Amino acid sequence: MALIKILIVDEDDEYSISLCNFLTHNYSETIALNYCKDIEEVKNRINEIVPDVILASEKYHREIKNYSKNNVILLSSVKNSASTIQNDYIYKYKDVNQIAAEIINIHTRSGNKIHDIGGNIAKVISVFSAAGNVGKTSLALAVSSICSFSGLSVFYLNLEQFQSTNIFFNGNTQNSFSDIIYFAKEKDKNLVTKIPAVCSKAIDSGIHYFSQTNNVFDIKEIQPEDIEFIVSAIKNCGYYDLIMVDMDSQLNENTMKVFEKSDEILYLITKEESCLHKTKQFIDSITLLSNSFENQAAIKNKIKYIANKVYKQAYLSEKFLLEQELLFQIVYDSDFPSLNNLSQLNGGPEIILNTYRDIAGRYIKHNMEVRCETGTHQ
Repeated sequence: MALIKILIVDEDDEYSISLCNFLTHNYSETIALNYCKDIEEVKNRINEIVPDVILASEKYHREIKNYSKNNVILLSSVKNSASTIQNDYIYKYKDVNQIAAEIINIHTRSGNKIHDIGGNIAKVISVFSAAGNVGKTSLALAVSSICSFSGLSVFYLNLEQFQSTNIFFNGNTQNSFSDIIYFAKEKDKNLVTKIPAVCSKAIDSGIHYFSQTNNVFDIKEIQPEDIEFIVSAIKNCGYYDLIMVDMDSQLNENTMKVFEKSDEILYLITKEESCLHKTKQFIDSITLLSNSFENQAAIKNKIKYIANKVYKQAYLSEKFLLEQELLFQIVYDSDFPSLNNLSQLNGGPEIILNTYRDIAGRYIKHNMEVRCETGTHQ
């Protein structure tokens, strides 16, 4: 069931059809579209569909606003003109994803409450390591991409301070993650319904994501309650099957909040002594830090260790192998570097990609099982 019913009134028939088709295709879970180009039809259409929002061109805006009690927004062909500054208006010749976001923002700013549709049940997977340069982002992006190509609706959430999101994705840039942090701090209750409209979508993989923060300091402003708010909004919007969280290498309250919200934690290790040493410190420290969390035992059980950047003949520390169970080993031939180009996902060494596929396969299988149990389907 769509959440916001919209009526477009514009004499430009070609524009209206294009706008309706795009919004219906990309925001069918949030927006229901109707349009007409004849002012004589408007009253009948309003009575028929009872729209929440009417988008009207300059030709019809004033007349409709005089007799309609609906939220009437000017669909302006002139950007920031003096005649429109005092009204709710949207410049019609801009990125259509931004138009969708502005419709939702104007609608909710008027005091309207939107309830989530309770669609997909998202599984939250966080990728972490106490050491840097272990391949966290490569794993998160590869698994996200494979799951998306397999038909899952995937959201990639980057919580690193120094983000590389805009390097890997080629989608339309809309709201940055800085804007989302602001929404969280303002406790915007309608963020849950804005998510599909305010995020970006990668053109090649179909992965949804937030464009990186405006500056590296914004991420430092996030508090545990903000993380909970953002992750819950993405999960509760009912659109995603999988939420992949790419994390920083710090162990603090924010990290523990992500762990708490995660269904599974993928911890990457390499055979380097420094990584094994930091991992041991992590294992020793997480018990102490998790004492303030009621589900400390559950957090430990969520952690799945994955050995990355290892050779067939190379082994991790025997002590580590004895104490911790490895979920997978990502085996590298020769000196092949960590996968860092998502566009080459289908052309990399098969032995590496098979491991990524095996990891992704666990979530694809889980999604299929959930859909069978609930009787839903893609």
